[in-house]
Amino acid sequence: MTVNNDDDRGLAEDASRARRSTSSSPRAAQIRKQLAVLSDRFRHTYLDCFQRLRLRVLGESEVPAILRAVTAELEDLRLRHRAGQITEAGLAYGRTQIRDLLKRIIDGCELTTQTKEEIDRLVICRAPQFLLDMPGRYTQDWFSYHEEHWRRHFGHLAGAPGLQAIEIGSFEGRSACWIVQNLLTGENSRLICIDPFTSYFGQEANFDHNARETGCAERIVKLRGRSQELLPYLAMESFDFIYVDGSHQTLDVLQDAAMSWRLARSGALLVFDDYEHSLFPDSFGMSAGRAIDAFLTTVEGEYELVFQDWQVAVRKSGWSRGERRSG
Repeated sequence: MTVNNDDDRGLAEDASRARRSTSSSPRAAQIRKQLAVLSDRFRHTYLDCFQRLRLRVLGESEVPAILRAVTAELEDLRLRHRAGQITEAGLAYGRTQIRDLLKRIIDGCELTTQTKEEIDRLVICRAPQFLLDMPGRYTQDWFSYHEEHWRRHFGHLAGAPGLQAIEIGSFEGRSACWIVQNLLTGENSRLICIDPFTSYFGQEANFDHNARETGCAERIVKLRGRSQELLPYLAMESFDFIYVDGSHQTLDVLQDAAMSWRLARSGALLVFDDYEHSLFPDSFGMSAGRAIDAFLTTVEGEYELVFQDWQVAVRKSGWSRGERRSG
């Protein structure tokens, strides 16, 4: 079978153009304002580093200038937080983005031991993780923005017995805890949480602590590992609610979406996170939005759109495209 790559690229480009041409919702704009904490000056440096890492052309000679830019940006974030210009969660997210960049430099470049140690010292001294001033043990809060929106659209699930749900990408359990406390409150309801728990030392312990603190940890089933390896073991067409918030690599999002679709029963709700997250251009292959567009194109006519802004939520129809044609 011959694959027409030009047609594939055209489909993806059409989907991306359609997404970009739609005006951003007020909710998405508000979330973006809270999360876009890196300065314009440093964002250029940040994206250039990622691009050079992708092309494998970033060398050790460039690292000192990068570290100077990182140091200046970390100080700028600290001062802006102190002045009330960014939230505590925004400060934590900005530091996380910078730590991620530095980790990728260590993993993706041939560096001397001295340079690696210099990067480690910078992370420890200037960009340490810290627990947010909120109940539970959380170093990030990406979910508070969605609570009222979810309550409005999904609140009808509360109290329904026997609901089965999946969360792909649970991190420290912030969204999982909210889901079991506010949506999966009916008897025999259950949430399966899938995550490798390798983001940082102590991540899984924080997740376990937060799950216990809900008072309904018995409704949470933790599965440690990659979603692509674990989802095939779950029963097909058996789940009522699936939240996809795992890896944002384009192919990973496509795999998670396709496998989740098969696991969802008719009428199930599927929610895809970070649809409008625009930190990286589509060409970087790290855009959840591009993958979500491509997936929804393949199941067009088989779902009802619930909402589309920072996230996308759909309800799976009770028939497949093939069944409709034959009917």
